[in-house]
Amino acid sequence: MTILRPVGLGRAAVGIAAAVSLAGCGGSDRTTPAPPRGIATIASAPPTAAGPDALLLRVARAGGIVRAVRFARPDSEIWTSTAKAPSIARVLAFDDNQGSVAIVDAKGTLRRIGLRIGDVSAPPAIKLTGLASVDGSAVYGVTADGAVARLLTTDVAPWIFHAPQAAHEVAPRADGTVIVVTASPAGGSALYRIRPPESRILDSADLPAAERLVRSQLGDRLYLIGGDVIAGVGGREMTPFAPITFPRRIQSVAATPSGDRLYVALDSTTGLQVVDRYNPQATATVDLPGAAISLRMDPFGRYLLARPAIGDSAWIIAVGTDRVTGTVATVWTADLPFVGADGTVAVNAYPDVAFVDSTGVTKRTVAGGAKDFWIAVQWNGFRPRAPGLDQPVTFPGGGAADSTDTIAALIMKSERDSIGRSTRPESGGPAPRAVIDTAHGSLATRVPPLRQGGESAGYVVQFASVLNPVSARTTAERISANGLKPRVVPSTEAGTTVYHVILGPFPTRASADAAGRAAHQQYWIYQGAP
Repeated sequence: MTILRPVGLGRAAVGIAAAVSLAGCGGSDRTTPAPPRGIATIASAPPTAAGPDALLLRVARAGGIVRAVRFARPDSEIWTSTAKAPSIARVLAFDDNQGSVAIVDAKGTLRRIGLRIGDVSAPPAIKLTGLASVDGSAVYGVTADGAVARLLTTDVAPWIFHAPQAAHEVAPRADGTVIVVTASPAGGSALYRIRPPESRILDSADLPAAERLVRSQLGDRLYLIGGDVIAGVGGREMTPFAPITFPRRIQSVAATPSGDRLYVALDSTTGLQVVDRYNPQATATVDLPGAAISLRMDPFGRYLLARPAIGDSAWIIAVGTDRVTGTVATVWTADLPFVGADGTVAVNAYPDVAFVDSTGVTKRTVAGGAKDFWIAVQWNGFRPRAPGLDQPVTFPGGGAADSTDTIAALIMKSERDSIGRSTRPESGGPAPRAVIDTAHGSLATRVPPLRQGGESAGYVVQFASVLNPVSARTTAERISANGLKPRVVPSTEAGTTVYHVILGPFPTRASADAAGRAAHQQYWIYQGAP
């Protein structure tokens, strides 16, 4: 299944996926009475901590009505669409602002499933291949004549860009730029970076010929795979790094969400090669019972799933230790197996879907679940709307702000006033608790609320949580929110030091969200201070 990035508290651009720690529960797939189509709330759900709700969308593999369920209770239907979705080939991304899932149907066409009113968009007039998106709103593809086209949810006509040569791949990045991959006149690959809707080429790079692309979730690395070679570029300047050559043809490559490490499966080779981005050679290996032909990274960075060359099963590999923790039987499809928000692995035990732990032990089963296509999203859109959201915003001094500059000034003042305050917990207070992600060589963490003077310590904006301090500092240096630079805060979880790249604390969630947006990077908002 496809797991989409966490959303609901901040607009995504680049960064490591964060997850909400949820407790799984058992039960069969008995369907409860469905609410009206296109209308849903989670009014009956118990109060949850700040953060988006972990949800699952289910639709028949041949197409049909879309159903939403809670991740922890996949047998409890909370929403159904008003329109039927087509047969889904793959999922592109989730637009948390619009509550829209961008998918590619079985015909290779872009479609959008709207969770607010339950509609499904019609196919666009333009035919595109190589569809890609990072935020679900802007979808890019290649036209029949090699041009790059962008389709926004609000577009009447697509935006078109013509590279110096015909494009064959397009890689949008979370900072708003796009890398266009073409064949170079010398026989290799030529890469061009642009920032739509401008057509001016900002940077370019020449790399060896490639067969496919691998993107890091953090967005600052793009890997090109060709035969037995991995090449690529990193950073905003598109600086090429030395190609890495392997002794055999490359079967599959998976990048950790931060891009700190690459896992490489080679043809007819037992085990995986591990490449560190700071050491351009294979620095370690993962022992496997046999050869792997496909790799699937947990977006939350905890586990890597490897598909054996023989048999319908999956090896579950803990990214933190690079060791196999379990083997589980599963059919591999575009959506299954996948690692869920609570760390369990959903597997295709046709005709059922089973959720197993990292050792392969079944925790719960959804009867008949394998007949559906599964999509995981994290979104607050099904929660009851807080009455205060419909109240006009007021500001100190009694006047309403009449410009974005005034609002930004107030937000930045709150940030500057907050910086420098002691953020240490009171004696006995909770320490930051890592709840996920080591895949990119990192752990996505949840910072629990801390108290100062009997009140909440506010809200922090987190851009990344990584295991490598150099990666954390590099990430912090390239981010700026209206002139403010994030800082690196270390924490220790189970003996492992994690480095958080954060801004704040901010007095309100709104001010934290505004700062996150100003950085033009993927971010998450947590209540409390590190």
